[in-house]
Amino acid sequence: MDDQRFHEHILSMELNGYTVLPKVFTEDECNKAQIELENLDAAGTSLECVFNKATVFERIYQVPHLLRYLRYFLGDDACLSGAYGSIRRAGEGDAGLHSDGAITGHNKIDSMPKGDDGIRITSHILGLNVIICISEFACDNGSTHIVPGSFRFPGLEIPESALQAKTVIEAPRGSAIVFNFNTWHGPSANNSNSTRYALLTPWRRSWVRSENDLATIVKREVLERAGAEGPKVFGFSSRIPYLEGWQWDRERGAPKPEWAHLER
Repeated sequence: MDDQRFHEHILSMELNGYTVLPKVFTEDECNKAQIELENLDAAGTSLECVFNKATVFERIYQVPHLLRYLRYFLGDDACLSGAYGSIRRAGEGDAGLHSDGAITGHNKIDSMPKGDDGIRITSHILGLNVIICISEFACDNGSTHIVPGSFRFPGLEIPESALQAKTVIEAPRGSAIVFNFNTWHGPSANNSNSTRYALLTPWRRSWVRSENDLATIVKREVLERAGAEGPKVFGFSSRIPYLEGWQWDRERGAPKPEWAHLER
């Protein structure tokens, strides 16, 4: 992606709260991912932390122009917060609108002090959600709908008028829908005759609490294949030390070598 296109996508995020990045997965990768999602579903296997479950899913953090874009807003040590498969069958209905951060983030009710007066943090992007379109996202097959610009709205409650302003994002197979997690969004109804497949991969600033402790969950061989990017992607440098500071290597997110026997 050249600089002009890159900055067009930056402007789209700043104005609308979302963009669609092209060519994140190839056609072959989409085919493989679709097969793996169906296999996992047929086996009754959870569609969480999918990077541990098939090598094609490791691509979610290996695409240079996607990483460049995420780090522009979240910093060079931006962390993956989760990785989920999404299968939306024909006939599944509209799931409404929401913003993220209500479980582990700044929109969690119990974490909002009275002094905030019910106003959420909108001045900076704290996290970005990435939906990798394993299927084409069309207006009738369960694509994501959003309310453009809603990331600026200060309150937690979504007004009724927002329902009139929502729009369905259409995106080609292999592209990625990226949006501010303050943007009101949700899956639309699948009124088509086909199944819609996607990968949902939220990213956070390194100091924002993640949905999962991926540094603990990631398999050793998966981390090794991630190379030099792995410790940043999986949040090793942002782990909370479980030993005293002098025993802890903050860069590695693990005990210093002489205390390796205490590693958990």
